[in-house]
Amino acid sequence: MRKPNICDLETFLPEQSLSRHNNMLMTSILFGTFIILFISYVRTLKSRYNYFVQWNIPGPPPQFFFGHLRKLWSAPLSFEQIRDWTHLYGSIYGIFEGTHPVYIVSDVDFLQEVYIKQFSSFHSRPLNFLARILQGKGSHLFFAQGNQWRRQRHVINPTFTTAKLKIMAPLMNKCIQLLMVKLDEMNGQEFNIFILYKRLTMDVLWNCVFGIDADMQNDIDNIYMKKSALSVSVQLDKFLVVKLSNVMPFLIPLLTLLIKARMFLVDKLRAMIPWLMRNVEDLPSVWIIKRVGNVVRNRLKSGKKQMDLLQLMLDVAKNDEVTDNENEELTTKHLHYSEVLSNVVLFMVAGYESTATALAFSTYVLATEPEVQKKLQQEIDENWQENAKEPDYDVLTNMAYMDLFIREVLRLYALSGRARTRRCNETTNVCGHQVEKGVTIMPDIYSIHRNIDLWGPEDVNLFVPERHITKRHPAAYLAFGVGSRNCVAPKYVHKKLQEYQLNDEDNPDRWFRLDAQVAMEKLRQKVLSKYVNCDPDYLVILDNVSAAINSILKSLNLCYIIMLHME
Repeated sequence: MRKPNICDLETFLPEQSLSRHNNMLMTSILFGTFIILFISYVRTLKSRYNYFVQWNIPGPPPQFFFGHLRKLWSAPLSFEQIRDWTHLYGSIYGIFEGTHPVYIVSDVDFLQEVYIKQFSSFHSRPLNFLARILQGKGSHLFFAQGNQWRRQRHVINPTFTTAKLKIMAPLMNKCIQLLMVKLDEMNGQEFNIFILYKRLTMDVLWNCVFGIDADMQNDIDNIYMKKSALSVSVQLDKFLVVKLSNVMPFLIPLLTLLIKARMFLVDKLRAMIPWLMRNVEDLPSVWIIKRVGNVVRNRLKSGKKQMDLLQLMLDVAKNDEVTDNENEELTTKHLHYSEVLSNVVLFMVAGYESTATALAFSTYVLATEPEVQKKLQQEIDENWQENAKEPDYDVLTNMAYMDLFIREVLRLYALSGRARTRRCNETTNVCGHQVEKGVTIMPDIYSIHRNIDLWGPEDVNLFVPERHITKRHPAAYLAFGVGSRNCVAPKYVHKKLQEYQLNDEDNPDRWFRLDAQVAMEKLRQKVLSKYVNCDPDYLVILDNVSAAINSILKSLNLCYIIMLHME
C-alpha cells in the first residue's frame, strides 16, 4: 500500500477545511434566518395587539402571545371577568383571544346594528377548527354558516308548529308520571331537585326527540344518560389542541391534518381489527350520532313512522345532495339525512342542562319571593279550567303574569352567552366604529340585563316581573337573542316555562302532587336546632321551598321545547 505523500496531505487539508467552513456558514445562515423569523414573528404579534389602539378603543392590556386567554382560562366564571372589564372600560372595548381581536359590547344600539340592521355582515358564528372538523357535511343550525344556515332555518321552522308539538304530549306525560313515582319514593327525605330535573329532562328528550325509551329516571347508570351527560359536558374550547390553535393559528392546518388522520386511522382499525379497538371509545356525541343513525336506518328500511322530533325532521329530509344559494329558487328545500342527525343531537345538547337550570332558577325564585309566588298562583287559579287533569295549551296565552315571571327569570339568570357571538363577514362601520372582516363581536349579556338605564327605575338586582310591561330597547333582552338568528322557537320556550309553573292546590283531581312539607319541616327543625337565633328571613325561605317546588313542577308536558333556546 502506498504511503500518503506531502502532496496528498496538502490536497486533503484544504478540502477538509473548506467543508468545515461551508458547514459553519450554513449553520450561521440557518441560525440567522431563525432569528430573523422569530423577531419578525414577535413584531407581527406586537403589531396585532395595536388593533384596538389604532381605532381608539379601550381595553385591558393584553399579555404577549396569549392576549387575554390566560385571564379567561383562569377565571372561575368567564362572564364575571367580562363583567368586571365592562365596569372598567365601558360598553364597547376590545380583548384578544391569542392575537384575534374580539369586541366586547354592552351598547344596545351597537348590538341592534349587528343583529338586525346589518345582519348580512354578521350572519355567522365564530367556529374553532375542531368544531369545523367534527361538523363535517352534517352541520347543524348552531354552526351552519351563511346560505346553509338560511336553508336549514327555512326548512326546520315549519316543523315546530303548535299542532305537531301537541302530538308528542303523551310521550312527555309518560316521563312525568315516572317522575311522580320517584318523588313519592323520597318519602319525606331531603333530596336534590336539580338532579331530578336533569334526569327528567334527558328522559323526555330521548323519548320525544329520538323516540327511544331509555328509562333514565329509574336506571341512574343508564348508558344513554351517561353518554348524553358527557356530550353536554364536553367543551371544545377547553381542549388543548383548540387552545394551541387560538394562540398559534398558523398551526391550524397541521393540527387539522393530525386530527383527521387520527380519526381516519381509528375508524379503519376498528373496522379491520375490532377486538383490538374494543377499548377505544368514540366521543360521546359521536356515540349518540351512531345510535341515532341506526334508528334512522331502521325507520327508513321499515317505513314505520313514530311521532317524535326525529320523525318530523325526517319528513323534510332526503339523501339527495343539497344546494345552498343566495337565490331562493336555486336553493334546496329539504335537509340532508346527515343534517337531521346533527340537528337532533344539537336539540338534545341544547335542551339538557339549560332546561334543568332554568327550572332550578325558577324554583329558587319562587322559594325566595313569596309575593311573586302568590301572584302567580292567583293567576293560575283564575285560568285553570274546572275538572282539568292537565293544562290546556291555549289557556297559557291568557297568563300575562306568567309570561312576565319567565322573562324576569331569564333576565336575571340568562343562559349561554356564547350563542349570541357573531363573526364579521365583511368590513363595515357600526355606530362609528370600523369593524373589519373576521373580527368577533361578543355581547356582555350580564351587564346588559342588569343595566339600570335599560331596566330601571327599579333595582336591576331585584326580581320584579312587572318591569317587562314597559317597552324596552330591542336589544336590551337577549335571553333568546334578537334578529334573524335568534331562538328558532322563542314563543314555544315561553309557553313551556309557563307550564312548569302551573299548580292547583284546590283541585282534588289534579294529575300531579308533590308534598315536600315533611322534608322542609325536617330541614327547618335542623336549622332551628343548630342556629337558635338564626335570621327569620331564612326561615321564611324554608317555609316557601315546599310550595315553590309544587308550583315549579306542575305540568311538565312540553318540557323539551326549552332545548331550542340556543339557536
